Amino acid sequence: MNRLATLALITVLALPAHAGVVHNEGVNGDLSTNEAAPTALAFALGGNTVIGSVTAPADPRDYIAFTIPIGHALMHLNLLAYSPPGLSFAAFNSGLVSYIPSVATDPLFLSGIHIGGADFGQDLMPHFVDQNVTSNALPLPLLPPGNYCFMIQQANTTLTSYSLEFVLESVVPTRSSTWGMIKNLYK
Repeated sequence: MNRLATLALITVLALPAHAGVVHNEGVNGDLSTNEAAPTALAFALGGNTVIGSVTAPADPRDYIAFTIPIGHALMHLNLLAYSPPGLSFAAFNSGLVSYIPSVATDPLFLSGIHIGGADFGQDLMPHFVDQNVTSNALPLPLLPPGNYCFMIQQANTTLTSYSLEFVLESVVPTRSSTWGMIKNLYK
């Protein structure tokens, strides 16, 4: 019976959750363009889609703030749509306020990258590790628990539409005591 219960628990924990669209500018209104007051979004376990657009000079940046709870991590940032195929700047920073990208604020970002149409369908988190254009890069392709801001910027007059899926997953501690408890279930 213990084996069956363990198998059922592992199966449930392994199933992906699908949170859905958490903000669509066409439905919910414009995301904040103010770095000091990002749009606060509540992400759930699974995929959290944000749909928006940016264009200079009227709406050059979208800022969001979110919290990753203890026991979870932002594991993927999937680019679901991006049009037209030019380039935009995207960055993460810690805290609930952000920055206007500049030489002076560059060190304040955890990592920043250029994204474009060629990145369509990809998980962007590895790019924040090895394709960063800021002075900092993420050490791993994930964000651990904490408060964060994400921003996307379009510096030219081309209206750029995007859809990003922020995927939160549960993280299971890998302490040796955890494995010891699982082994004890089979004794």
